[in-house]
Amino acid sequence: MAKKKSTFVADFKAFITRGNVVDMAVGVAVASAFTAIVTAFTKGFIAPILALLSNDASLAEFKWVIRPEVTDAEGIVTTPEVAILWGAFLQAIIDFLLIAFVMFCILRIFMATSNKLADMRKEVADKVNQKELEEKAEAEAKAAEEAAKAEAAAAEAAAAEAAKAEVEAAEKAKQAAEDRAALLRQTELLEKICALLEKK
Repeated sequence: MAKKKSTFVADFKAFITRGNVVDMAVGVAVASAFTAIVTAFTKGFIAPILALLSNDASLAEFKWVIRPEVTDAEGIVTTPEVAILWGAFLQAIIDFLLIAFVMFCILRIFMATSNKLADMRKEVADKVNQKELEEKAEAEAKAAEEAAKAEAAAAEAAAAEAAKAEVEAAEKAKQAAEDRAALLRQTELLEKICALLEKK
């Protein structure tokens, strides 16, 4: 039971401190302020103009009397008046239209500003992405160039190593040929010496 109560209290705290609740409270306060401004504007500007056009009658006083009130000799109302208060209704419509127009203008400005900020953010993000792509392409090109240089250096080193091995093999072959020729000359010389010794 205590756990359920604590969960309920925590949920209620989360609900009343949530951002959209605060936004709604601000919206209600702003709407109330606009309502007061519009009502004052209607009473202070529109009503006097209509009063001039209608012999000092207030907009809220305009009505269609269906059944007039009936009073007795003492002035006490015996039958109340039945009337359609179209003036008050018209004033409420004017108030609503003014409030709606002001809110529309504010929302239009807010949306235009939000769209402009979103476009600016998108443009900045595109520039950042373009710069990152250029840096990545430059790094890849540099890496490919370094790899090509390393491959060329390795090929050059392998060619030099092969040339060195060929030179060493040629030198060894030459040395072996010279050794065989010297051995052959020594053999021929020994054969001549042996032939001379036999003649004696």
